[in-house]
Amino acid sequence: MAPADDDRPGPVPVLPAISAVGSTSLLMTAIVLVSAVASFGAVRAWFPKTQAAPAAPATLRPATGAAARVARGVDTPREIETPTAAGRLSIVTDPAGAQVQVDGRPRGISPVVIDGLAAAEHLVTIVSDSGTAQRTIAVSNDVMTEVVFSLPRPTAAPVAGWVAVASPFPVEMLEHDEVVGTSGAAKIMLAAGKHEVLLRNESLGFEAPRTITVVPGQVTSVAIDPPKALLNVNARPWADVLIDGEMAGQTPLSSVSLAVGPHQVTFRHPQFGERTERIVVKVQGVTRVAIDFNK
Repeated sequence: MAPADDDRPGPVPVLPAISAVGSTSLLMTAIVLVSAVASFGAVRAWFPKTQAAPAAPATLRPATGAAARVARGVDTPREIETPTAAGRLSIVTDPAGAQVQVDGRPRGISPVVIDGLAAAEHLVTIVSDSGTAQRTIAVSNDVMTEVVFSLPRPTAAPVAGWVAVASPFPVEMLEHDEVVGTSGAAKIMLAAGKHEVLLRNESLGFEAPRTITVVPGQVTSVAIDPPKALLNVNARPWADVLIDGEMAGQTPLSSVSLAVGPHQVTFRHPQFGERTERIVVKVQGVTRVAIDFNK
């Protein structure tokens, strides 16, 4: 027998149940959020308040050496190579070893490199044994300027001189028994200083010792004043006699004093004419000359 309508179970209230469940979930979520906020506030209260520090700018500290990396916002020292605001001057001299001055200040002996010069014109002075040289040099920043001075090389002091001998007859000059020159040469070179020499002509029997001082690079003159010797002159039948063009008298002539060396004797006769003889008067003994017009 089918049940009556009043005894059948009614329909399940689905929608009201779902609404109740949704309300409960939202409520639980709100409770959790409120608890979390409250817990964060409680925990934060335990820590002191802090404030973020502003980023510090990077600092560059000039120094020599390699450059270092710089991180943003960190104060880190930095070493960089900075150019020297000055010039350099290299001075070379030929020959080397000269004194170097820049603007009147001694800066060493060449070759030399001078640092730290201002960018300007500088007066460079070179002092050496051969003299002084100067030059104005323009120096620029961060530039090496090289200057070369060609200096006259000092000449060695002369260590020798010369001797010139003036003599009416040829002579040899001997030193330590060795012939060092003759009077026929224009000049005889000898070492500078004092010399003991002998002037000699063997054919005339002439010898004259001399002390000569030779001056470096100069000529020392030596004049020979020959000694006197005797001459006898005769002619047949007779004659007027001229010696070196000067009237000496009529023959016979004896003991005529003449300088040692060559001479010219002329005989003159009114009938027999004229004859000339060349003679050499020697130091030792008496020199004789005679003619015969009859022959």
